[in-house]
Amino acid sequence: MSIEFIISDWRAWYSGVSEPADWHRWHSGELELQEDTLADVSFLPAMLRRRLSPLSKAVFNSAYPLLQQRDIPLLCCSVHGEAMRTYSLLQGVAAEEDLSPTAFGLSVHNAIAGQLSIANKVRSPALALAGGDYPLLAGLMEANGILREGAKEILLIFCEEPLPEMYHPSTQSPSGVCATALLLTLPVEGSKGSGVTLVNSSSVRLKTAFEEADYQLPLLSALIKNSGKVPVAKGWELLINAN
Repeated sequence: MSIEFIISDWRAWYSGVSEPADWHRWHSGELELQEDTLADVSFLPAMLRRRLSPLSKAVFNSAYPLLQQRDIPLLCCSVHGEAMRTYSLLQGVAAEEDLSPTAFGLSVHNAIAGQLSIANKVRSPALALAGGDYPLLAGLMEANGILREGAKEILLIFCEEPLPEMYHPSTQSPSGVCATALLLTLPVEGSKGSGVTLVNSSSVRLKTAFEEADYQLPLLSALIKNSGKVPVAKGWELLINAN
């Protein structure tokens, strides 16, 4: 079984790295990821900026430019979502404090997708997906279904942030805030972009996102090279520009 896509464009933000030239410098070892850095969202109105968490700022930095002049479905896939917001709310509940409706609304799994669609005036479906063990496979499979149902394009977003320390004994935490946005289409004659194929491969062995939380980095490395094989689940890999 194989599933083909075209990545017509992509952007990513990871601990201070966002521009294509900087991603190439990172890939060649000339630039290191920076901790405790916030994504630049100065292009947004101040009222919206104030509502954004570090994770949602990373998503906006990556996805917002790709949505300009596009009313297309968007799919936001994350294992943990707004983990820090949720943890803060749980601390408040434990301390018997009043729960803020606004804070709760911004913590739910589809909050980022909703904010992004409102800011870009997107009227197409905006969906959130819990990525589970293998978020890359989950996101690509869901995106394929939406494209096969008739959508001409879809913006697929993967995003994670470091987890509160109390969760570290039971799961691996991402090393930094990361958001990757892929503009996907189905291949047609004259398609421009990187051809990618999702294929079965019995030889693929891969740790889950709970064991290897920086699952976006191998994908970004292949996108920067515009070639390569990216394991996305046990028995599945993504081939980028493979002949």
